[in-house]
Amino acid sequence: MRLSDFISPDTPAGTALFLRWKNFHVFCISKRELANSPQRVRFSGVGGKRRNCDEPFADCALREAQEEMGAVVASLESAEQSYFLAADGTLRAIALTDDGIRPRLILEKRRHSSYGSMAYSQRSYYLVAFEARLVAQPQPQREIAALLYLTDAHLGQFRGTGYPQMGELMAAGAWVDCQPDSEVPLSAELVPHGTVQFLLIQLRL
Repeated sequence: MRLSDFISPDTPAGTALFLRWKNFHVFCISKRELANSPQRVRFSGVGGKRRNCDEPFADCALREAQEEMGAVVASLESAEQSYFLAADGTLRAIALTDDGIRPRLILEKRRHSSYGSMAYSQRSYYLVAFEARLVAQPQPQREIAALLYLTDAHLGQFRGTGYPQMGELMAAGAWVDCQPDSEVPLSAELVPHGTVQFLLIQLRL
């Protein structure tokens, strides 16, 4: 099975990263997300769309990482196992035969946000997510309002109904690094999105 079995040249697609700094997972909150919904904020893995269909996914992931966090990613690392997370929530292990770095996850999205280029589209969007190694603490830049640091224990708080508030997570040891012109309200509910949904499924297995 190859990536092209999921993603044709005209399929909207992008990348994301699984990042860890010390004992924390590193996620991002975009400025647009914070401006549009400051009391119900989605967070996800760092990443973004490909420039065009010819841009290799690994190149896209590294480019987006540098644009959004600075030159802190040492390398992408091949995952021991790749997974496909379908839009209906079905998760399955897959064996990719493409040359190069194996992604940890291919994620299919059909429910898009109410803003952005895919807002009113019925098409699927595919996210190719890689594991990456950091050499320094990242800093939120450009369209990233904040970087969110959560442990597995913090992610465990998303298992029930409803979403924990920023203040609750910070009281439990989570932390957030905001750009000077951005602030995540302590009362904001945090909504897992993209790669975070995959991590929550894995924690339940």
